[in-house]
Amino acid sequence: MTEDKSPVKETVFKRIRQSSDFPAMSSTVTLLNKFNPKDDISITEFANVILKDLALTTKILKLVNSVHFMQFGEVTTISRAIILLGFENVRNIAMTLILFEHFEKHKSNEPLMEGIVKSFYSAILSRKITQEIGFIEQEESFICSLFHIFGKILTSLTMPEKVSAINQLVEQQQVTESLASITVLGISYEEIGSTIAKEWSFPRKIISSMRRIMPSEITHNPSETDKLRSISTFTHSIANIISNSESIKERELLIGKLSKEFKPHFGSLESKINTIIQDTSQEFVEFANIFHLNLKSSRFSNNLLGLNNKTAKAQTKIQTPTDSLPTSLESFDDIIELESIETPESIFSKGIQDINKSLLSGYSLNDIVRIVLETMYRGLQLSEHSRVLFTVRDTKKPIMNVRYGFGDAITDTKEWFEIDLNDNKDVFNIAINNQKDFVIKNINTPDINNMLPEWYKRRTDKDVFIMLLPIVVNNFSIGMYFIEGHREEFRKLTGMHFNNLKILRDQTVMAIKQKRGF
Repeated sequence: MTEDKSPVKETVFKRIRQSSDFPAMSSTVTLLNKFNPKDDISITEFANVILKDLALTTKILKLVNSVHFMQFGEVTTISRAIILLGFENVRNIAMTLILFEHFEKHKSNEPLMEGIVKSFYSAILSRKITQEIGFIEQEESFICSLFHIFGKILTSLTMPEKVSAINQLVEQQQVTESLASITVLGISYEEIGSTIAKEWSFPRKIISSMRRIMPSEITHNPSETDKLRSISTFTHSIANIISNSESIKERELLIGKLSKEFKPHFGSLESKINTIIQDTSQEFVEFANIFHLNLKSSRFSNNLLGLNNKTAKAQTKIQTPTDSLPTSLESFDDIIELESIETPESIFSKGIQDINKSLLSGYSLNDIVRIVLETMYRGLQLSEHSRVLFTVRDTKKPIMNVRYGFGDAITDTKEWFEIDLNDNKDVFNIAINNQKDFVIKNINTPDINNMLPEWYKRRTDKDVFIMLLPIVVNNFSIGMYFIEGHREEFRKLTGMHFNNLKILRDQTVMAIKQKRGF
């Protein structure tokens, strides 16, 4: 008779869900996963969530511009990253960064950090193998391998003492990790990972890849799900071999044996696998630096980076960990790096370059508008309560509605922000009809207040400035960029800001002409 483990399972999940990190991780990841990649508006709303977090935006762009994605050239906006990499890949990157940022707070937790280090290497190795043999889509293999041991990572985060007990049981009794986790926890790591992943609305492929593929399942003509499970299982098995082998000879012997087991899926990979492993080392070090992982304290990374002279040299490039230093201490390099990405001048300049590249590459008008909006929003560097809107003339009624927007309460704003084109006396129509760019530093002055429509005055804060940039094609106004920010912040805006806003608006006009309308 089998023992009912249900109460034990519930105890495990209760402990995970009640951990201090769980609520924040759960709400954020679930939010990211709710966006529909097939819905253009949903993609814009997703980008808006990312852009509200300056640190997350910076990390995503840094990661996208790493060796991992270097074939795309420099990418300086989230919107263009979505164009080049695809919505789902950027969403997975964001989800990974958010989760691992929470994990970074527990750097003294050795089982947790060892699992994270192995997962990152397995993901990089997975992408390299996929690139070599064309087994499956590279980015899918990367993210699925990254989250393959998600259940073990969650357990390490919340119950490190249980993970130590499981590891001890594996070593002493020579049983599988799955059996040891069931013995200690009453549930396997895989079930923990897939259960929480389902609660957080993870993509189905990632959840499926958390389950190891068994030898009997390694047959010819695998399904897409089996391919992802196969590459995830294979790369993590290699990571474990590297971590536990006593010598390079033993390591190569075990990896060769493993490669033969997976031959129905990977073909002649056995002859190339050692070279592939060596070639991934430098990229692994770069990723570790992006995520501030302390490789010097990891048994796995020490074994990996000792594979050959090339990687031993790469090891000297590992950043010195600063876990023990006060958070108020910042290095010169960190500040220079952040400011080189986030100064208004560089944001505007690089955003304009992104738009020019997109225009030459034939991307859709919606893509161009999103890059323009993002560049305006990030380049102005206003507070979180600001907003940048793109309005467009309705084809059936004399109104302009919000098509896209970045900033505060965009979804709600779309419900009420509607310019009546028959009201020739309001400031919006004056800008549209005169085809002039206007800035209003203070909307409370009597002359300006009389020019604001009631629908706007009812809904907006009184202490704001606004900017209006009509979009005119062949002497016909078809839309407008609207910018709103706190009045006090207007002081920091200069001629540089206004000049770049006009350039961005003119690029929109160029894009519309190129596409001949919507």
